[in-house]
Amino acid sequence: MAQLSPHFRVAEFDCHDGTKVPAAAIPHLRTLCEVVLEPLRSHFGAVEVHSGYRHAAYNRSIGGARSSFHIYDLRGGRFPAADVEPSLGGVRDWWQFVDRVQDRLTPAHGGLGFYPRGGFIHVDLRPYVARWDGS
Repeated sequence: MAQLSPHFRVAEFDCHDGTKVPAAAIPHLRTLCEVVLEPLRSHFGAVEVHSGYRHAAYNRSIGGARSSFHIYDLRGGRFPAADVEPSLGGVRDWWQFVDRVQDRLTPAHGGLGFYPRGGFIHVDLRPYVARWDGS
């Protein structure tokens, strides 16, 4: 299996219906892992990827946003998203940690969603700062 970083494999980001991550997204997923997910793992332990890639039809079938960053095809693989849950800490802790990580990027950028009922956060590296509460 293709490794993206020391602790993440491409297959973890495949669509839930079995559709593989588009090849164009792999270098950008590698960046997401290196910049956000590996630091998150170092601080909070193993990170489970709840949702990574979604093709448009699958995204529609689950009621996802039309321009979701989970639809890697929309942006030629750039700025891929993942919904993740580390093994230690809580949703607010993870959100605050990633907020600081993304704030230190030059320039600051990235999407970050807070989903306490679902027990996960959404992360991506879109070229601007976006924050939301999915409670």
